[in-house]
Amino acid sequence: MSVLKKTALAGLAAAALFMGIPAKAAEIEQVGRAAYLEAMAGKKVIFVPLSQGMDLNQAWTAVWQRHAARYGFSFEVRDPNMDTAAGIRALQGAVAEKPDVLIVQNPDVQTYARALKQAQDAGIKILQINMQSITQTDSYVGNDWIEMGRLEAGELARTCLAPGAPSGKIVWLAGVQTGAANIYMREGLNQILAENPGLELVSDQPADYDSEKARQITETVLQQHPDLCGIMGIWDNAEVGAGAAVLAAGKQDQVTIVTNGAGAHTACESIEKGLLDVVYNFNAPIQAEIAAQQISEFLQNPDRVAGSEKTVFFGPITRVDKSNASGRNCWTIDQLK
Repeated sequence: MSVLKKTALAGLAAAALFMGIPAKAAEIEQVGRAAYLEAMAGKKVIFVPLSQGMDLNQAWTAVWQRHAARYGFSFEVRDPNMDTAAGIRALQGAVAEKPDVLIVQNPDVQTYARALKQAQDAGIKILQINMQSITQTDSYVGNDWIEMGRLEAGELARTCLAPGAPSGKIVWLAGVQTGAANIYMREGLNQILAENPGLELVSDQPADYDSEKARQITETVLQQHPDLCGIMGIWDNAEVGAGAAVLAAGKQDQVTIVTNGAGAHTACESIEKGLLDVVYNFNAPIQAEIAAQQISEFLQNPDRVAGSEKTVFFGPITRVDKSNASGRNCWTIDQLK
């Protein structure tokens, strides 16, 4: 070994001793890592979704399963498969097990409200994901749905009030009318309507997240209003039905269809096929990562009383059309696992 190299190594060793750094690699421990791993290990997290048949639910679950496997906590899903009564039973059963964290996707603002309060009173920390209840819990991670309503309606205002537009007539394809997303999106729509008196809402009907219902509603509205300019909806997988009706009527160059979704590749495919024009992507994998941070925070603070702190985090939203319907805006489940 050269004299220069020996001198350099000696200098590094001296610096390490001076700074309090362990001399042996086996003694090195990242600050806070041991406590973090200990806080995660053996804990229990339960998720009560609307249905695991939805792309956003599959994305959230894939991310949380990965985190659970990596850090040693258990993660279980109790799927009611869009059955509200089954959802109440699943929630009550989960509460009886007293998990460390309970994640809930609410079917509407009222149905789970009482059970969520009971869970918090029992000391269970609760994270609501993307669909809120009137009962505020420890954390909500998801969309700012009023902003989403403004974004979609604003898109149609720019299109349908532009020179050469067929009319100012637009359609709101609602989801479930008592759902939080629906209630708050409608408020955003109302704000844009008030700001743009030239816009005319000619139909406001619930499609219940069902593409066939969306197709039937759109078919009827096109017969009543052949000069329709725009359609806004609440979920891309439902609005493909509206797109099919518009294509069948030969009005794809006249009617603009705007909706939102989790960012799955199926939405990008629908844009490429001309079934949808613009999808505001709330990127479910990013939501899941934000929620995973909340889960880890709950588990690292076991002495914090459930419900004593209430936080809200609105995730990012990306406008997707034919120009950027690719790459990270179009994830697949296999990419998340």
